[in-house]
Amino acid sequence: MSAAPAKPIEARRLQQIPPYLFAELDRKKEALQKRGVDVISLAVGDPDLPTPSHIIEAMQEAASDAATHQYPPYAGTQGLRTAVSAWFANRFGVRLDPDREILCLIGSKEGIAHLPWATVNAGEVVLVPDPAYPVYHAATILAEGISHPFALAPERNFLPDISEIPTDVARKARLMFLNYPNNPTGAIVGPTTFADVVRFARDHDIIVAHDNSYSEVAFDGYRPPSFLETEGAKDVGVEFHSLSKTYCMTGWRVGYAAGNADVLAALAK
Repeated sequence: MSAAPAKPIEARRLQQIPPYLFAELDRKKEALQKRGVDVISLAVGDPDLPTPSHIIEAMQEAASDAATHQYPPYAGTQGLRTAVSAWFANRFGVRLDPDREILCLIGSKEGIAHLPWATVNAGEVVLVPDPAYPVYHAATILAEGISHPFALAPERNFLPDISEIPTDVARKARLMFLNYPNNPTGAIVGPTTFADVVRFARDHDIIVAHDNSYSEVAFDGYRPPSFLETEGAKDVGVEFHSLSKTYCMTGWRVGYAAGNADVLAALAK
């Protein structure tokens, strides 16, 4: 008897997303290194400085404390959420309730990747900047949403032109991703853009997800703002932050989301 045809291992949804860019670049880098090439990698955004010594010392001390050997609360420890709330107040002048408006994450990528699963129904549109961090698009596809790109054009300093998003697309949209300071363009944003986004989100009942992982990477006196500084922003969206870039802690996997309590409750669930 002939064997029954084997079922494909991969789910059909995986066929809709390209290979993960940074994994592909890692493979190319390893192949070159095996040939003896001295590679300067401009791939994934990994700091080339070590984690500051006072952070390492605090981790060493915490590792000796048996209380850290157990599962933390699902929203993150009270101490961490309180510290995040204090940092937002000092850095951005934004007041956040540490019990309802802050959610700790295993790196900001965890929250960004799961947000479409928590908020987007099959067939709903997610507005994704182009170019962008690949996870915005891939997470949308895995959640069976429709990824609709909006251009970040160099002639507009890589800022979004909300007016170019078709009205019929906006009506179907559930979620919009933004990221400033921007990866990969390095573009920065002023308050006017965020105010336009808040109005757009209110008009079309869209959740805004601002990826602010690079908030502390700036030059020439520029201080990147928080989306949550904008009037009404907390009514329509959340912001993702990470310790990875600010403190050279990419391998530590510590991040958090802040903002709209209902969106964070869905993500936490």
